[in-house]
Amino acid sequence: MIDALSRQFSSVFIPGKLVTVDECLWAFRGRHHAVQYNPSKRARRGMKVYKLCASNGAEAGYTCAFRIYVGQDRGDLPASMKVVVDFMEAADMLGKGYEVHLDNWYSSPTLFHYLQARTTSAVGTVRPNRKFMPRDMEVKLRGDGDYRSSRTGMVCLSWKDKRVVSMLSTVHTSEMVTLPTRRQGVTRSKPRVVADYNVGMKGVVDLSDQLAQYYPTTRRSIKWYKKIFFNLLDMCIVNAYCSHKVLGDTMPQYDFRL
Repeated sequence: MIDALSRQFSSVFIPGKLVTVDECLWAFRGRHHAVQYNPSKRARRGMKVYKLCASNGAEAGYTCAFRIYVGQDRGDLPASMKVVVDFMEAADMLGKGYEVHLDNWYSSPTLFHYLQARTTSAVGTVRPNRKFMPRDMEVKLRGDGDYRSSRTGMVCLSWKDKRVVSMLSTVHTSEMVTLPTRRQGVTRSKPRVVADYNVGMKGVVDLSDQLAQYYPTTRRSIKWYKKIFFNLLDMCIVNAYCSHKVLGDTMPQYDFRL
């Protein structure tokens, strides 16, 4: 069933240019060797699921590809890089000019160079201690920024807001943009890469889960396969809804008055 749904999701609908890779937790309190605990997630304890979702437009939240984590996945590539590469290949998105947005667990110069070689752009936050990251960037005061760029056009930027934010991008420069003026009349600015990243991510994977929680089909169960089945059913319903918004956003009007 999982393989059939994965093929169907990637074949029946082609998303726009912006896509996002992230993970979520399907709540489950029974016993299973792959159950994860993550206090930053709403479910906190459950089955971890990686998702590739559309990022913008009416199709935002559409799941193009997914994978349920069932234990350590060994391979030639690091686990964080393997997830992104496998998803892009499964959804047939490499070499077609897509722009993928990632958080700091996935992002690395190695991954970005690989995607860039496959005609795929990438934008994401990054951990400063990643391999091949520049070590000489310094930002001290709020609003300060520093950047380095490679010969292939990849930009690494550090910018301090409340804390230091490190970004990688193969589509941006160090350009700054002015934000809307606050009520106090204070004018602020931030790097365009940060603004575009916020728009591209905007909780897309969380949006998919949010739509599924309005009318969930899941029921209490200690059987892990039942939980997975009902969550897959919710995912199908959300994808059908997102497809409808794009392809036929006109619902028939009924008059229920007597």
